[in-house]
Amino acid sequence: MFRFIAAVIAAIAQLFMLPINTFAALLDRLFGGGGAVPAPPIHNLEAALPDESRIDEARDLQRGQAAAADIVLKKSPELQAKIYAGMSEEDRLGADLSLLSPAQQDWLILMSDKQLKVIAETSDRRIAAALAGEHNAITAIRSVGQPEPKDDNWLDHRLAAKRAVAKVAALSSSVGYAVH
Repeated sequence: MFRFIAAVIAAIAQLFMLPINTFAALLDRLFGGGGAVPAPPIHNLEAALPDESRIDEARDLQRGQAAAADIVLKKSPELQAKIYAGMSEEDRLGADLSLLSPAQQDWLILMSDKQLKVIAETSDRRIAAALAGEHNAITAIRSVGQPEPKDDNWLDHRLAAKRAVAKVAALSSSVGYAVH
């Protein structure tokens, strides 16, 4: 019982503090609200700075990582396509697609952001199949060189599937049992 009363009193106190806190937040936004305490001065600056050798090591490591990334990008067209698909729009403008043929480059560049996201999450094997022109290698994305579907029969496969289901349902009702 005491906890309940304490909880009710705390809720009422928060309710009364809401306008005060809102007003204080508004004043902070209008007038800057002050700042943090400045850091104390560093007495021995030379001891606080890193050694030149450590800076050189970090630069060498960064160069090595960049070289490794370039090597990986030059290994396979699938990896180039996958990395391109995962890049931002600004980064895509300067991306290296040298391992892809012109048709493959057009295929990749003309994709929407949603399609590129799917490609970035797809396995390398499926990307390789799509780049090779294999039909339906990646679900809902046409492969390189795959023609556009014909507009005059875009509903035919759905109608055929519906008729097949209707035929199975008719047969099961005449037999006397159905699988549901």
